[in-house]
Amino acid sequence: MKFATRYGQFLMVLAVLVIGATVFSVGVGAQDEGWRIIRADYGYKTQRADVTNLLIQLIIRGGENGKIPVNDPAMGGDPAVGKEKTLHILARNRKNEEREFEFKQHSNLDVHLFDVRRGDWDDRSENHHGRDHDDWNAFRIVTAYYGVQGRTLNVTDLLRNRVRDGMLNLVVTNSAMGGDPAAGSDKILIVVYRVQGNETATAVREGNTLSIP
Repeated sequence: MKFATRYGQFLMVLAVLVIGATVFSVGVGAQDEGWRIIRADYGYKTQRADVTNLLIQLIIRGGENGKIPVNDPAMGGDPAVGKEKTLHILARNRKNEEREFEFKQHSNLDVHLFDVRRGDWDDRSENHHGRDHDDWNAFRIVTAYYGVQGRTLNVTDLLRNRVRDGMLNLVVTNSAMGGDPAAGSDKILIVVYRVQGNETATAVREGNTLSIP
């Protein structure tokens, strides 16, 4: 009886180990695919906005609990008002194989699906300690874009120069942003910023006031 009980326990432990090893292997395999984003756009049919750079920035920062919401604010605006939109991503893995991903509006994207090397897209220093410690903990504009549907201006340096006493306050207008990248369109300002080592992003529509942190 004791032998049978111990043998049964042994089989249960073995089963758990086998299942655990299988799940671990699947997870590692998915990560090892290394899907690098080539292009990403968000919208409905032909009414689509190029969100490649924005999406990569969001993935670099890990989203919220590893998830990025597929909605108008997160994607930098609404390229097709009143329509049910999708996020379309073209990616390539380490074997040079290409694959298309599609996410419906109001769903969530798992950042672990994609392999993004921060150094390819981000101008932050790799050294967050030592001589860069004070800079890392201060308020800083990481990156900023102004425009709509792929027609954007990189206004990172412009906004950095407008920071006063650790704060940034301004009305989002074409003149304040240094130009009009999309005449006749309602534009949006996307700002990724860092405060005390924590990063977040905000989106402000043209004509509204940006006030951070």
